[in-house]
Amino acid sequence: MPYSRETSATAAGDGRRRAAPMAPEDRRAAIVEAVMPLVAERGVDATSRELADAAGVAEGTLFRAFGDKACLIGEVALKGLLRASDPANARADLESVDARLPLVERVRRIIELGQRRSEEATAWVMVLRAMHGREPMDARDPAHQERAHEMRSRLMAQKETRRTVIEESLGRVLAQDLDHLRVPLAVAVALIEAATAHRWAGPEELTAPLPADVLADALVHGIVGEKRSPEQKVPDTHYSPPAAYAGGSAASHHSEED
Repeated sequence: MPYSRETSATAAGDGRRRAAPMAPEDRRAAIVEAVMPLVAERGVDATSRELADAAGVAEGTLFRAFGDKACLIGEVALKGLLRASDPANARADLESVDARLPLVERVRRIIELGQRRSEEATAWVMVLRAMHGREPMDARDPAHQERAHEMRSRLMAQKETRRTVIEESLGRVLAQDLDHLRVPLAVAVALIEAATAHRWAGPEELTAPLPADVLADALVHGIVGEKRSPEQKVPDTHYSPPAAYAGGSAASHHSEED
């Protein structure tokens, strides 16, 4: 819901009385929440008028709360990045993977979930980059700089926690297959993360991104061995995996400075 105007009336007996004014930090948080969908859709192209309308406030309120449009968009993007990188989301994603699936199917699902989170985080990083290129923030605003620094610190702390959460959660998802792994679990985690990041390699990548099922098949079965589909350039990922793999997500990263 949009952030309501700064004052509101509440019935009290025969008369009406004004609600207590919102604390500045609560006002900023409410505005960030209200405009986040707009910034996700329009990025730095969102106008001050559009942002004010989305928040349900006057443009002057935005400027008093954040200094200028660039500061507001920067804080919104950092907030979005914090959410996309939240270790709790990574844990929930991995816990949703059905442990009864064959290993290759579990790895495929893990990669897909990781790609979804990576896409969300990458979108916010791109907003930050575009903002710096088009509307650099006023470095003389110490209040904004302090808030941005605190959010960047939280991102770095989340990165470390997230790594631990992912490794622990993947250990549970792969528990019944740990004896069959040729590499330590930490290496398997790194390879799965690399497969997830493969989709976002950038414009200089040599080949088009591979589907999650192809990546999962290559991770589980390797790239050397009997060729299952001679007529195809990629492995056939629809065959039944060996009995040893019959069983019983995901990940990425970021921190982009505001």
